[in-house]
Amino acid sequence: MATTVVTATAMAQSPLPCASAFTNSSSASSSACVARVAVRSPVARLPASSLLGCALPVSRWQVPGLPGLSQVLQAKGSGIVASAASAEAATNEDSILEFAKNDNRRMLHVVYRVGDLDKTIKFYTECLGMKLLRRRDIPEEKYTNAFLGYGPEEDNFVVELTYNYGVDKYDIGTGFGHFGIAVEDVQRVVDIVKAKHGKVTREPGPVKGGKTIIAFVEDPDGYKFELIQRPRTPEPFCQVMLRVGDLDRAVQFYEKAFGMKELRRIDIPEQKYTLAMVGYGDDEMKTTVLELTYNYGVTEYTKGNGYGQIALGTDDVYKTAEAVKTFGGKIVREPGPLPIINTKITAVLDPDGWKSVFVDNIDFAKELE
Repeated sequence: MATTVVTATAMAQSPLPCASAFTNSSSASSSACVARVAVRSPVARLPASSLLGCALPVSRWQVPGLPGLSQVLQAKGSGIVASAASAEAATNEDSILEFAKNDNRRMLHVVYRVGDLDKTIKFYTECLGMKLLRRRDIPEEKYTNAFLGYGPEEDNFVVELTYNYGVDKYDIGTGFGHFGIAVEDVQRVVDIVKAKHGKVTREPGPVKGGKTIIAFVEDPDGYKFELIQRPRTPEPFCQVMLRVGDLDRAVQFYEKAFGMKELRRIDIPEQKYTLAMVGYGDDEMKTTVLELTYNYGVTEYTKGNGYGQIALGTDDVYKTAEAVKTFGGKIVREPGPLPIINTKITAVLDPDGWKSVFVDNIDFAKELE
């Protein structure tokens, strides 16, 4: 007996399969595909766009064991919706990535806590050659800030020291490494540190495997500074070194979410570590960079309570927060204005838990007026 298969005219370019494709019957009725007959029905007259995702009546001509027309259309509709959602997500991600790359960003300052503000200011100005740029006391919050650096905050990366009333000691942890300072004569700075009864942890000499002269000193709270011998540079405060558990993951995050570039990568297998320099601009010698360090096999570090965060400028804290979330970071303070001063910020964590704060560029400029 002949079998009639119902088709919708809108499905002409995607015909339903015949019974022989789904059954193993040897009977004449199922051994071959049968002719398709257009049947006048409400379903047949509907356009395909009105069928996708809709519940359709089961046709009395439906072949037993085969998916019905409504099931086929619903599956097709779900696939189209999923594809559209995937395409939209990809487009949105591309838009966010483009914003992060083109945003007007720079590193503003690094924040950390000290136990004796005056003692630390004296060490930085007399031994490291920094200038005290400004100081502010917030008695209602029981803390004082001091900003120091090698040039005005409008153009230079600076230190923001925080003294909390009554707290004289902090745990630096194992994750923070050091700050890098470019100087023209390492030996001269080391001699000054010694004369001021400072601590030198590595005497001047060439870096292992290279020719650059370096030395390491510690400030009164134990924060390490690497002195790097270089010609005069517009940005002497040149590095912040942080340890990470997955270097590729960290670099990718800072490239995509922060809009930075990987400027250099060095692998030192004999000492079992790899480092990557990431930052803004194209010349590592003229800007401040993050020195991300991966020690072979070490995936976690303690943060302590001394080192705080890096502050960066942005034209849009809201879009910046979206970028951080999109590319694997965490928002710990939603974007918006701070109480009283109304400066817009957002605070974020990278995949290793290092904190950064993005500050609206216009609002930050007003703070400095």
